[in-house]
Amino acid sequence: MEKYLQSIEGKILCRESVINQLYSLIGYSDEPMPYSIFVYGHVATGKSLVVENMLSYLKYNTAIINCIEHVNSKHIFNYILSDLASNTKLEHRCDNIIDFIISLKEVSLKDSRPIVIVFDKCEKLRDNNANLLPTFSRLKELSDVNVCVIFISGIVWEKFRVKVGMYEPIKVHFPQYVRNEFAEILLSCKSCNYEDTFYKNYLNLFLSVFFRFCRDLNELNYMAKLNFSKYVQPIETDGIKEVDTAILWRNISAVFKANLEVIYLRVSCEDFARNNQFSNEIESTTKLALSFELPYYAKYILIASYLASYNPAKEDKHLFAKQKMKKKRKTISKKNVTKLSIQNGPSNFPVSRMLAIFCAILDEKVDINASLLAQIPSMCQLGLLTTVGNYNLDEPKLKCCVSYDFILVIAKTVGFGIQNYIYNIMH
Repeated sequence: MEKYLQSIEGKILCRESVINQLYSLIGYSDEPMPYSIFVYGHVATGKSLVVENMLSYLKYNTAIINCIEHVNSKHIFNYILSDLASNTKLEHRCDNIIDFIISLKEVSLKDSRPIVIVFDKCEKLRDNNANLLPTFSRLKELSDVNVCVIFISGIVWEKFRVKVGMYEPIKVHFPQYVRNEFAEILLSCKSCNYEDTFYKNYLNLFLSVFFRFCRDLNELNYMAKLNFSKYVQPIETDGIKEVDTAILWRNISAVFKANLEVIYLRVSCEDFARNNQFSNEIESTTKLALSFELPYYAKYILIASYLASYNPAKEDKHLFAKQKMKKKRKTISKKNVTKLSIQNGPSNFPVSRMLAIFCAILDEKVDINASLLAQIPSMCQLGLLTTVGNYNLDEPKLKCCVSYDFILVIAKTVGFGIQNYIYNIMH
């Protein structure tokens, strides 16, 4: 164990606890392998990196499968056997799990090393064949071979449960990096000639802005390198000293805030504006609306917010309750009609009204719980909604910030005909 930790020193950071746990399970070749291990955690937390690096060090007979690349179980079986039998002259072609187990036994007789099969993105196996997950979770029992199956996923094990035949794997959780760990990892990725202390101070400023909105290590590393050239520009052009952090911060703070809007597009704000062809493609309403991967109910909340912003409150009963007015409407001249129009901009509305519209337009009954209400501040952070005045907890007021074309795309993704519920279109 100590030798392995020395070999990865400086290569894999901030994962000591999960490395110790994983090594204790598969690191000793003279001990029986566990049936299966389930490795899970958020994106870019080092799951695949740690597993592949450890297996490479242990020199086991391994097969690593990215489940996205395989279309059926036959393809998976043949791919695994071709990897495991690469050091032997055996050739295997199997069409079902029985043939696969027989071939696996033949491989183990030719190669006495422990066998480890890794399924990366294993959630895709659920859509492939309902019997694959139960079979591979019990592969050691079925084949009587010293084999361990490692499942790697970004979702929890409870999403994989089936009624019968599934063995509970040993679960290894890769927790999300905290801010200090992000700073340490980003510092190790430094590609400039400046001092580590100077770059660490820059990372502290960078994470003070970006850490709240993004926890993806790959995106943070890209944006940190992209913005560093702007951060040091006063030093290289104006002769500012490296210790003048206040001047450097004033210079870079506006750039940080501007780049927050394009953090997942892999461009800077200047590149976004300068490259007209790319900018026009991204800024097109359809692509922009589809880029917001909102949950299903969040889309209906946004639709309800738009209707609350652009419809008169007195018309809600007529539009959403689908009840005919008892009193006959009086004919009023168009000059005296005061109704909200799309061109006049949105008006604010209380959250209670928006939730009433949400329940009215949704075909199913939904409990208004904390998880559902948590979507509202998230959409405020995305700029889809905005608070008006002081955020009163008793009756907060909101305003919808999206355009008509934008909400049409969102409504289309859930199959909702929003045109039938906008007052100034119906009248």
